[in-house]
Amino acid sequence: MGEFSIFHWLVVLAVVLIFFGGRRIPEVMKGLGEGIRSFKDGMSGMAGGATATATATAPAPVAAPTGITAKPGKGQVALSWSASSGASSYNVKRSGTSGGPYALIVSTGSTSYTDDGLASGTYYYVVSCVGPNGESMNSVEVTGTPA
Repeated sequence: MGEFSIFHWLVVLAVVLIFFGGRRIPEVMKGLGEGIRSFKDGMSGMAGGATATATATAPAPVAAPTGITAKPGKGQVALSWSASSGASSYNVKRSGTSGGPYALIVSTGSTSYTDDGLASGTYYYVVSCVGPNGESMNSVEVTGTPA
C-alpha cells in the first residue's frame, strides 16, 4: 500500500496514451516545458525587485440596443430600436412567455424587423447586438400582440 508498482505505472501510461494519443504526448510535454520555463523566468524577474503587472482585460461586447418598440399589425408585430455603436448586426429573439426563454428568429443588419405570419396571442421580444467582441446582453423586453 502506498507504493506504485510497475503495473500501476503501466496502467497510468495506458490511460495517458488513450486520452492524448502517441502523437500528442511530445506536444503536451513541449507545452509543459515552456510553461515551467516561463514561470521560472517570471520568478527570477520578480526576485530582482522588478514588479510586473500585466492586466489583460477582454474587450467588452457592444452595449445592448435601446429604444426598442413593438407596434402591432394584422398578424404581425413591427419592431424597431436605436442603433448601437459598434454593432454589425442585431439578433431578434421571441418568446411566448414573459422573461423567456427566447428563440432567435432573425439576425439582421437593420434597426427594424417585422415579425409576420403570427397567430393571435401575446409575444415577448428582446434584441441583442453582435459586434467584433461578441454578442451583447439582451435589450429590455417588449410585448407585441398582433391585431
